Amino acid sequence: MMSKASTVVPPLVAATGRQILKEVFEPFPEVQTALLSTPDGFVIAAHGDLHNKDGSQMAAMAGSMMAMARAVSSEIGHNGSRRLTFETDDGTAIFQNVPSEFPCILCLVVRKEGVLGRALWAVAEASSQMAARLHV
Repeated sequence: MMSKASTVVPPLVAATGRQILKEVFEPFPEVQTALLSTPDGFVIAAHGDLHNKDGSQMAAMAGSMMAMARAVSSEIGHNGSRRLTFETDDGTAIFQNVPSEFPCILCLVVRKEGVLGRALWAVAEASSQMAARLHV
């Protein structure tokens, strides 16, 4: 039986996403999870340890988190929202819009020993590569 996610995510997009996540985040042991999702909550690709095995819960939250960020941005009179970052006792979570031909959200979970600046650079690098390479 084919999952709904496989019907909405073109195979080339999923393969490219997996390749970029591996290339960009494998050299960063402080990255616990890197996940690429559709704005409506489907997993496109994942790398690293997923808290709930397949990343579906994180993917579902990504769209909601970015919608919340857009609402806050609008409320304070700012245009757009590129990235949402929040810290926990165990590390940092980063959600970033990837403006590409196939819009998606990059979710990154960084362990507490990770350096935020390095993580933000990696997110920007992955987003840039995806925007350049994700085509449908």
